[in-house]
Amino acid sequence: MTTVMKQDQTMTVNANSPATSKAVTADAGRLKRTKIIATLGPATSSPECITKLVQAGVNVFRLNMSHGNGQDQMEWVKMIRAVSEALKQPIAILADLQGPKIRTGYLKDGQPIPLDDYAVVEFTTRTRESSPGIIATKYVELIQVLEPGAIILLDDGKIRLEVLEKVSADTLKCQVVQGGMLEARKGINVPGAALPITPLTDKDKEDVRAAVAAGVDYVALSFVQRAEDIIELKEYVKSFDMVCPPVIAKIEKPQALTEIDNILREADGLMVARGDLGVELRPEEVPVAQKMLVSKANQAEKPIIIATQMLESMIGSLQPSRSDVSDIANAVFDGSDVLMLSGETSVGEHPVETVAMMSRIIYEAEKSMVTGMDHPAEASQITSPNFYHAIAHTASYASRKANVKALVVFSSSGSMAQRVSKLKPSRPIIALTFKQDVANRMTLLWGVIPLVIPSSEHTDAMLEQGEQAILEKNLLQNGDSVVFCAGNTQMKGATNMLKIYHLGTVD
Repeated sequence: MTTVMKQDQTMTVNANSPATSKAVTADAGRLKRTKIIATLGPATSSPECITKLVQAGVNVFRLNMSHGNGQDQMEWVKMIRAVSEALKQPIAILADLQGPKIRTGYLKDGQPIPLDDYAVVEFTTRTRESSPGIIATKYVELIQVLEPGAIILLDDGKIRLEVLEKVSADTLKCQVVQGGMLEARKGINVPGAALPITPLTDKDKEDVRAAVAAGVDYVALSFVQRAEDIIELKEYVKSFDMVCPPVIAKIEKPQALTEIDNILREADGLMVARGDLGVELRPEEVPVAQKMLVSKANQAEKPIIIATQMLESMIGSLQPSRSDVSDIANAVFDGSDVLMLSGETSVGEHPVETVAMMSRIIYEAEKSMVTGMDHPAEASQITSPNFYHAIAHTASYASRKANVKALVVFSSSGSMAQRVSKLKPSRPIIALTFKQDVANRMTLLWGVIPLVIPSSEHTDAMLEQGEQAILEKNLLQNGDSVVFCAGNTQMKGATNMLKIYHLGTVD
């Protein structure tokens, strides 16, 4: 049994349990490179469970701001930080904003409404309650943009309507194309329609202020359609004199696919949110969109997260489906940086076992392709507009040609580590930094093992501190050769630097 102490709280973890014993070991040569995000929820919101999830392979925790209240979510931030300090392991926190999730209204008398095929119904904003023959919503913008022939999807596409006529400024006449039982507050999707709705709702503004004040490491913006949506969020955070964390643009609208180059210029990373995206696109289009987004993000040197139903089969089972296993492996083969678990860890029956399974699938997939990791097709298209890019490319190339054990990157902001990470080198990337918040953020980066070291003013002192941390973590051994690189730093002799050396022989 391993007991982790944090102030007056004791967390006991069975390190030999099936879930944790099968997780990948801490040896740098055996670490999975693709990172894992786990969503916290009722099934996992305790220090003991968070600890086990980290030991099983979680690198980042997601706070789903669509559920629960802000006070509970911010308590989870404190809990994660306490576990991180107790384990002496950086952990990132991602606050995922709800966004303008468009829903139907409540139900009159609380009874589900039968919608029969070919029935004609009203879709309206003049009431807040749905009833037989009437589907209510509060979003008048929908009525404004939808024309006859448009398709309206309800309840994740289970119910399908076609607009027949615009009756008035607040009502559409629709025919039921695919019927079903409509319950209260079900999601509405309108494929192909660009909605004049800001992705930053009043609830999102309240949530992001609380999240930034609590010190989260990333913010995910839902239903992004254009670059201006990212700018709006960053400007809002700036307006209350706080520094906006890196923003992850959630791609779940078809309009975002056509604007992806502009979105990537403003966003700090992408999330392929396959739930809503899979409703608005034809099912066969989703894998194509996913591959395109992974390729675009890699070329732009931005992290890419694949989300939704990665291990859905393990929510109630200890055994994953073969299709889920293949889905994870193919996401790794495509060059994804991060894979995300949602209901699997927030409400699933086997959250720790699910993470351990994902870790093993990732590791096996990566093991089969290690020799081909250096300079994938996307990386070869990345230009080198400055010294920092040139150093990252050269360091990755040198690590392969010199047959070193690892790349050691000093990164004061995380930028150099991210550049090296996007080249997908076959050697582990050990990133040294003086700042805990930077180390936390770097846990999201593919292949990066972040270490916090004491601040130094000279390169030799920094390398000495770095060597000590690397050896203490048993990541490498004394005498192992490494490639060291650094970008823009405040240390003497460490700006735009690259060298090959053996641990224990710094001069």
